[in-house]
Amino acid sequence: MERVLSSVKKRRKPARWRTASGATFIDAGAEEAIVPALWSQDTFVQKAGGSEIIGQMWAFPDKKGRPCCLIPEVTALFQERCQELLDRRKERMLFYVARCYRYERPQAGRYREFVQLGFEYLCSNPQRALVRSREIGAGFLDSLGLDYAFDIAAKRGLSYYLNGEGFEIRCPELGAQQQVAGGGAYREGAGFGIGAERLLLAMGTQGLSATAIAPS
Repeated sequence: MERVLSSVKKRRKPARWRTASGATFIDAGAEEAIVPALWSQDTFVQKAGGSEIIGQMWAFPDKKGRPCCLIPEVTALFQERCQELLDRRKERMLFYVARCYRYERPQAGRYREFVQLGFEYLCSNPQRALVRSREIGAGFLDSLGLDYAFDIAAKRGLSYYLNGEGFEIRCPELGAQQQVAGGGAYREGAGFGIGAERLLLAMGTQGLSATAIAPS
């Protein structure tokens, strides 16, 4: 299967909402990565939680019988392609806006198809990358004027997080489904993902304008 996970090398005029939502990451020195929707199932089985994760994915064989899926999350792709993305550099920061898909019961602000805005800091020092990821995640939400709670010792369900731990950012106004972002350190670095739909809900409950991250 052809796999493409690349960074943008040429400047282009992005959509206005993408420019606004990515400004914090660009200012921090991150480059935009283009993430495909279709990938091999094996990556997520190996990186994100074993064979049981297949039940949470839109999984199917391609015309040659190879196990494919619509991506359920993004960090596993960056881990698998770490050396290729580093391209002989010691470290690299990347951000993305990607459509993800989960074969599970929809929740408030979390649908079977959803948009994930994320940041990955690839380097040989996961702890340093973790600290920087927390700073950038908080800075992004601060730029939106969002009130939130930051849990830096959350237990994360994805197996690639070191010691099964990471961080979560929550908005209590959302009730039972209050997580808007989550991340942590892994062997190749650290990063986080933000659920755009749930973030929009959180901003709405706090009376904030969503024009900075919503399509226009």
